[in-house]
Amino acid sequence: MNMKYISLLSISLFLLFSCTNDSDSTPASPKSEANSADATLQLDQSQLAELDYEKLRIYPLTASKNFISEHQLAASLKNLKEAIDIKGFRITEKKPYGRFDDSGAVNTLTVQNKSQDTVFLMAGDIVQGGKQDRVLAVDMVIPPRTITDIAVFCVEPNRWEYNDPQNEDTPDLAIVNDHQAEQNKKIFAFTGYYNVASNDLRKTMKQTNNQQAVWNKVGDLTSINHAESSTGTYANLENSPTYTKERSDYLAFFTDKFQHRDDVVGMIVVSGGKILGTDIFTHPDLFKKQYDVLIHSYITEAISNGKKVVIDESTINRYADKVIKKFENTNTKTSDEKAAFFYNNKLIHFTDL
Repeated sequence: MNMKYISLLSISLFLLFSCTNDSDSTPASPKSEANSADATLQLDQSQLAELDYEKLRIYPLTASKNFISEHQLAASLKNLKEAIDIKGFRITEKKPYGRFDDSGAVNTLTVQNKSQDTVFLMAGDIVQGGKQDRVLAVDMVIPPRTITDIAVFCVEPNRWEYNDPQNEDTPDLAIVNDHQAEQNKKIFAFTGYYNVASNDLRKTMKQTNNQQAVWNKVGDLTSINHAESSTGTYANLENSPTYTKERSDYLAFFTDKFQHRDDVVGMIVVSGGKILGTDIFTHPDLFKKQYDVLIHSYITEAISNGKKVVIDESTINRYADKVIKKFENTNTKTSDEKAAFFYNNKLIHFTDL
């Protein structure tokens, strides 16, 4: 073989392997598989500075236009914060009518919807009033002109008598509202809404399905935030100056962050080096409504147990890939159905806690 040809071949091979080795020695920055162009959901890390405050950071999840258009049903739903003031919608104690002992109704409430609206209730929503404050244990959609029962947990262990928080909050209107107050008392109505329970409490409900475990967690949260009360209610967090001051600061930063976004349907939330959870609502309109009340859940967790965010990009990307894959599998009903809530065969809410 021509020696000149052999020399040229050797040089070419040397250059080829040199280039390959140089390339391998420089690792690429970690990217999320979920950010491919054809993904249903994508992790948005473009504005992290605007979504990071003290002990909390939010990573938005955006949806494709096709996915959003396929889930218009979710856009039409009212949430509980809106519905609690709608005429014809009410939540009451489940009346025994001689069928069972009164105290046996602790873990069930009755929802009646005489309005024209379709209402989405989310596990973690807290209602005030009745014979003791409750937290909803499951997601549910209440169509117009329906009445149904819903599973709940008590978050006020030391009260079993009727209370109307509406009249307590507006004493000057008590006389005007006497008639309505009497009506509410007759049906043991819940007239107050108190946002979404702490992320830790939501997780306890989901993992244990146990009333005592819920009471223990409520006790821990009120104790940590110096919000103990005679009835032990979760809502006494409102009477903790330190908690309410910190919460106001967080809300001032995080409120309205997604009001002008038409592609965000969910969020991954982080505190310290820990992923607190993910909530996805399948349509931007429902996400915006729920964000206003759901952010309280994550803020309470950050105030109570959080740390300055130190999580790295590769950890978030790995988690995002995993949770989006789980979401897409759930959307086709091939994965963990406990993570998803469907209505009329359409996915409404997905959660990973």
